[in-house]
This record gives sequence, C-alpha cells and structure tokens, in this order.
Amino acid sequence: MENILFLGFTLFFFTLMFMHIYFTNAFFTQLKKEHSDIWKELGEPRWKIHFGDDSFKNSMKYIRQKKFTELQDSLLEEYHKKIKRVEYAALALALVIIAATIVDVLQG
Repeated sequence: MENILFLGFTLFFFTLMFMHIYFTNAFFTQLKKEHSDIWKELGEPRWKIHFGDDSFKNSMKYIRQKKFTELQDSLLEEYHKKIKRVEYAALALALVIIAATIVDVLQG
C-alpha cells in the first residue's frame, strides 16, 4: 500500500512540474504577444534552455519579482497566480514524499 501511495504522490509531483512548464510557457507567450519589447529585453525567453543563456533565469527573476505588474496585464497576473500555486503545491508534496520516506526508513 505504501508503495502505491508513494508512486501516486510521485506521479502527482511530476504532473505539477509539467503544469509549471505549461503555465510558465503561457506566461512567456503572452509576454511575447502583448509586450514584445519587454520579451525582447528579457532575451526572448523560452523553455528551450541553452548553457550560457541567461534569458530563462532572468525571466524567472522577472516573474518572481512581479515586475510585470506595471504592464497591467490581467492574463500575466493570472498565469503568475497559477505558477505560484503549482510551486507551493509541488513544494508541499515534495515535503510529504520526503517525510514519508524518512518514516519508512526509520521503521525499517
């Protein structure tokens, strides 16, 4: 039973990670579509990450620091809320998985 729960939690965690990718990509797409000057200033961010390319890292800072609020784009704000919800859920789930693993190891 524990293995099934662990597998379920792990699959849900990966689902959350894919949701994060989806919403972040949607954020970038909206930024490109409606605010192309900012998108270009950020280095034309996308999910295809290359070593030495800081555009993704800088774009994530832009999102986390909520610098987009000055654009007054309700869609960007909605995507930001969804990104944050997914991040918090993934963090909570990861803590549950780690705690369950520790309890299982201690019980032997």
